[in-house]
Amino acid sequence: MPLRGPSKDVFKSSKDLGFVGTGFQGGPLRKRKGYRLALWSLLASFVDFLVLIAISCAFLIVFSLLMKTSAGSVLKLLFHSDSQLLLIAEIFALSSGLYLIAMRAFMGSSIGEWACNIRLGQPHERLESRYILRVFVRTSLIVLTGVVVLPALSLILGGDLTGKLCGLRLFSLK
Repeated sequence: MPLRGPSKDVFKSSKDLGFVGTGFQGGPLRKRKGYRLALWSLLASFVDFLVLIAISCAFLIVFSLLMKTSAGSVLKLLFHSDSQLLLIAEIFALSSGLYLIAMRAFMGSSIGEWACNIRLGQPHERLESRYILRVFVRTSLIVLTGVVVLPALSLILGGDLTGKLCGLRLFSLK
């Protein structure tokens, strides 16, 4: 007996499957807005924080290999006093700001935003000459307010507060 394909009655129309109008296929019903977008933005920030910690650890290992010493002795030297700890925190804040600005300016999103399907600005906004300046202002606002304050206020208010302040909003691809 020859093999036959599926019956044509199985795939009559997608209306019979019950997915029409539920947002299952994407479209405006599925877009994340308000609180959901703020939560996904917070998750993206956490992923970016983990990426920055991983990069810092990689630099620590490379530095200790170049100096031919253990990573533990380098950490003891760096965390010896409060002033050195403050210097490390300032360097970390500066490098995280530079990471966010560079990734957002050239890629349209950071690694965390990319993983969460969030983009900074609409595609036509990314082609404007003032896009990098707007990215700089947005990132500087977030870093200068302590990285947590504006995202937390955005979550409480249910919208992208930083985007309203600087004119460059986050939007969801999903």
